[in-house]
Amino acid sequence: MKSISQNLFQRGKSKIFYVRRRIPSALLTCYDGRTEIVRSLQTGDKAEAQKLLRIAMVKIDEEFSQFYKERKERNEPCGISSQIILTDEHIQSLAQFWIQQVLCRDELVRSSGMSDEEFDELGVLLLEQRDELGRLLAKGQVQRILPALQSFLHLCEIKTSLSSEQSQRFGYKFLEAIVSALDIRLARQSGNIVRIDPAIASAIPPKTLFEENVGWIAVFDVWKNYVEDRPKSTVIAFQTPWGQLQRFVESKNISAPQFVEQRHISDFVEHMKNVGLSIKTINGRLSKLKEIFKIAAGKQILPTNPAEKALGFKESAEQKSVRKRLPFTVEELNVIFGAEFFTSEKRSIGQAGEASYWLPLMMFYTGARPEEIAGLQVADIKTHPTVGLYFDISDLADPEDVHLFEDEKLKLISNVKKRRLKNSASRRLIPVAQELIDLGFLRYVESINKNQNTALFPTLKQDCHGKLSGALSKWFGRQKIKLGFRSKKKVLYSLRHSMKNFMEEAQIPSKYLKRILGHASGDGSVTDGYGDDIPLTVIHEHFTKIKFPSIPAKPWRLSTNVRQIK
Repeated sequence: MKSISQNLFQRGKSKIFYVRRRIPSALLTCYDGRTEIVRSLQTGDKAEAQKLLRIAMVKIDEEFSQFYKERKERNEPCGISSQIILTDEHIQSLAQFWIQQVLCRDELVRSSGMSDEEFDELGVLLLEQRDELGRLLAKGQVQRILPALQSFLHLCEIKTSLSSEQSQRFGYKFLEAIVSALDIRLARQSGNIVRIDPAIASAIPPKTLFEENVGWIAVFDVWKNYVEDRPKSTVIAFQTPWGQLQRFVESKNISAPQFVEQRHISDFVEHMKNVGLSIKTINGRLSKLKEIFKIAAGKQILPTNPAEKALGFKESAEQKSVRKRLPFTVEELNVIFGAEFFTSEKRSIGQAGEASYWLPLMMFYTGARPEEIAGLQVADIKTHPTVGLYFDISDLADPEDVHLFEDEKLKLISNVKKRRLKNSASRRLIPVAQELIDLGFLRYVESINKNQNTALFPTLKQDCHGKLSGALSKWFGRQKIKLGFRSKKKVLYSLRHSMKNFMEEAQIPSKYLKRILGHASGDGSVTDGYGDDIPLTVIHEHFTKIKFPSIPAKPWRLSTNVRQIK
């Protein structure tokens, strides 16, 4: 485009004249971010163009006046009306946003098509600006760029006062941004495809930086309310890493979630490792943070998801084996079931009550999960015409199963208030072992029926995580320590691993072993579906092959130190 006078330009083979007028910074939002008005005068005659130019300039002035009037009538907020204090973090974000906008405009112009003349003119202009501003940057001479910085702050509706020291520091950062943008534009001018720094591509509008901070609780509530009636246990599990991240970044003078960056998440991951958390715990907490930030960003509560590309740690096979649950040996089972809780009328004096006798024994003879047994209803004990008594087990998967089958990726689902929400692989029928009947299981069920209870263990109550078996698991943990078992690899859940060993020793095929334990058999959704599952008669045939070791537990007698609840 050839300049004829201040606002008159000529371009194209037809040499048509154009009016070119810079848009006041206060009205840029009225023109979709354009910085100038370029309109054709529809003539190639210079004298005629000069007449039309005066008319066009008057019309543009009227247009500007109308926009000013409309803004005043609407009483548009001026963004940040009061004086604010700019920090280094603010100016860095402002510089990134400036680069982003310049590059977006540059890309738009190029993608719309340029004539050879326009292309050559732009190339010369960029080289001149790069040479001049590069020299200023190298010398640290920012005085000439300060008016541009102040104009940009005004354009962003940011009202502030800068000291001489701040002017030098912020001016240098802004000049650095201008030169960086010129380098990228010159690379484009050379025909190169330039990958934009993610921090620049995701830079947020400056006004967002100074809006009222979105609180940590508010962001967490957005995640919490995204799914209706989230289980209390899930909320608690997510609150832990969220609160820890808040305390960690606040120690780094980061006040709100919108200022958290990927590097802060990575530092937090390292911090968790340094304080001794296991890799499994670290990765689990990072996964929860990613989900919270993802929903907040998707709901536009936060500008970006800083945790999206953050990495956790990968465990070696040796590390995985270290934290694997171990089954109890036969000798250890004799010690456990020889304790007074299984050989006398003594029971847990807490809410576990009679469950402190039956639940470990039922895990031992069924391989079921603690929560599956804890939530059984009397109606779940049924009779088959040829097999006899069986348990109708239906519950959700448990994270403790992660090492029960190394070759299977489990979809672990947290328990919810309504225990009877099921997944298909966990829904199964398990025969009642004769050993349980010999221990008086039917007498116990009869006593529950007499008290008109529907739950098999009516004294059990949900803990803060929504689990019925929570209190009993803690009780078992205390008792096994008293019995001399201090290994963290041997817990109540180890009884389930022991059952797996018994079935393997009986050479039960993997397909049936997995179904008895409540895992997918590997034969597909039809086999693993509840309605078309493996017939109970087939399960019973394999179940009877299990050789349970003899244990010293005595037949059940109703305890006198536990209050029965109707």
